[in-house]
Amino acid sequence: MNDKKQLLGKIFWTIIIILSSYYLYRAINFRFIKEGTGPTFWNKQFWFVTHLLTAVIPLITGPLQFWTWFRNHYIKWHRLLGKIYIIGCLLGGISAIYLGITQPYPGSIVPTLILAALWLFMTSAAWITIKRKNVQAHRLFMIRSYTLTLAFVFLRILSDLVYKHNFLSFIKNEDVKDATYEWMSWVIPVLIVECVISWMPSIKKIK
Repeated sequence: MNDKKQLLGKIFWTIIIILSSYYLYRAINFRFIKEGTGPTFWNKQFWFVTHLLTAVIPLITGPLQFWTWFRNHYIKWHRLLGKIYIIGCLLGGISAIYLGITQPYPGSIVPTLILAALWLFMTSAAWITIKRKNVQAHRLFMIRSYTLTLAFVFLRILSDLVYKHNFLSFIKNEDVKDATYEWMSWVIPVLIVECVISWMPSIKKIK
């Protein structure tokens, strides 16, 4: 049973790392190569780039933080990377709030702001709980925080499905379609995670 669980874990993290690397490459290629850093960089792209460069930190360090072997053998590195992870999330969340407020697409404002607020809250809660030596609560909040970090990946997967494979084709209004998959990019993963780490364990305890 443990071997099967470990195998599934390795497959899961391999998929996450591959998808994260792919969409990160596409984002960097778009911002720095296709759009470049021309005269409109500071007033139009600065916050996008700030968000990208800071949010990539937790995206990369996250898998190491959940790797039990690494945590057990290199606890000092685990703690250092944890602090770096938190800083990346906080800066990424703050820049996401600015982007949410200033973006020109009304349907995207609310899901972006709520996502950013939850990301900041879950990450802060993870930091507070570990400072209070509550390891179990810290682990659960870190899972929630990293799930929200991965909204970057889920959003782009859904975007590809919508515009390349006609997903959500029954929604004819483009603004509504965009807002729908933006909500889905983090609400569905959060619900799945809550089901696994909170709801199902609670149900099993009921006799």
